[in-house]
Amino acid sequence: MRSTLKRALFATTVAAAALGFATTSASATALATWTVTNPSGTFSASLKSGTVATLVDTATSQQVDCSTASASGTSTSGTYATGTGLAKITAATFGSAASPCPGPLGSSFTAVLASGSTISVNGSTYSGGVTKGTLSGIRVNLTGDTILGTCKAVITGSASNASYTNSTGELKIAKGTGLKVESATNCSGLLNTGDAATFDATYKLATPITITSP
Repeated sequence: MRSTLKRALFATTVAAAALGFATTSASATALATWTVTNPSGTFSASLKSGTVATLVDTATSQQVDCSTASASGTSTSGTYATGTGLAKITAATFGSAASPCPGPLGSSFTAVLASGSTISVNGSTYSGGVTKGTLSGIRVNLTGDTILGTCKAVITGSASNASYTNSTGELKIAKGTGLKVESATNCSGLLNTGDAATFDATYKLATPITITSP
């Protein structure tokens, strides 16, 4: 009888310990959230001084360099269960009619975020005030003046190798892959439908926001 009682008590203790561990693990998982602090709820950014934004068609090795670019959108203060959508870019421009972006063979380009599109800024890891992640939902209309006339292309996809630094308010895309030329019309072979592309740029927010994660 005593042996049976001891076994029952041991089993109960083990089960309780296991339940406690499971509860603790679940609680730790639930606490692995992201926090955004941005009193205005919006943001605007432009290229970091002295840098350029570079779009490269990796199949043709042709590139377009922009010395002017801007982005704006929303980033709402609060706690997020995942790093998806910590900020959303709702408007973006690359170059302008007055200052187009030079391309190969004397071409020049401008680009804007497609109407109705939103680029999601997503966090994957956080350490020491730096959030690393991706940009997704990219859809940009590119227009160029080339030797054969007006080139029109659509660039879509996502950009890897993105990071945001709280202390400087800088959003950097370091040769982000995951982009493609969805369509290209009259682009002189500089851009071709289906080509992969990369994008490289460093934006500086006018008023930095703060992103943290335990």
